[in-house]
Amino acid sequence: MTDTDTSLRGPLLRQLGVTGLLMGALWLTACAPALDWREMRPPEADGLVARFPCKPDTASRMVPVPGLGDPQRVQMLVCQHEGTSWSLAYLRVADVRQVGVAMEGLQQALRENVQAAAVLVAPDRRATESTSTAIEVPRMTPQPAARGLAFVTERPDGLGRPMPMRVNAWHFAHGLTVFQATVWQPAERPALESGEDVATTFLRGFQFPE
Repeated sequence: MTDTDTSLRGPLLRQLGVTGLLMGALWLTACAPALDWREMRPPEADGLVARFPCKPDTASRMVPVPGLGDPQRVQMLVCQHEGTSWSLAYLRVADVRQVGVAMEGLQQALRENVQAAAVLVAPDRRATESTSTAIEVPRMTPQPAARGLAFVTERPDGLGRPMPMRVNAWHFAHGLTVFQATVWQPAERPALESGEDVATTFLRGFQFPE
């Protein structure tokens, strides 16, 4: 993610924090011509294996996370294709007691971010949270706050018109590292022409080594 990319979205990102940085990917203009799923191991991620459908941009920033007080170093990977954005954000906390707090904080920030996207369309727009489900990432550290969230919201398209969006996110942990994986996709295009469920493929592609 370049300084030019972020300068155009500075006020929004400062307001929304870590998930604002992820939502900012929805406004990136560059995208891959076709999905090309590739396996990768993000740096400093406790060996996490992830699958991205396009080459992700990377960033590392000090940003506020609700509940953790001081800004935290959050690492991010984001890629986009035809209006769909796949994001992974993660941070390492200092104490095991902070793991659940960090997960809840990321979930709170995501809810605020999803609502903020709707407000960009019109002040009275409201996003809806449709589900909150248990998740299972192979060999993740069990945490009560680990869950999957799903939302329906809107954001402006390139012409400023309302575009319905589906948002799916998983929050999980491994040791002291906390992860948020998110997919934003146009509601009218839940799958590609191949029938591939791009959110499910991404979210179920995470695992930790034996």
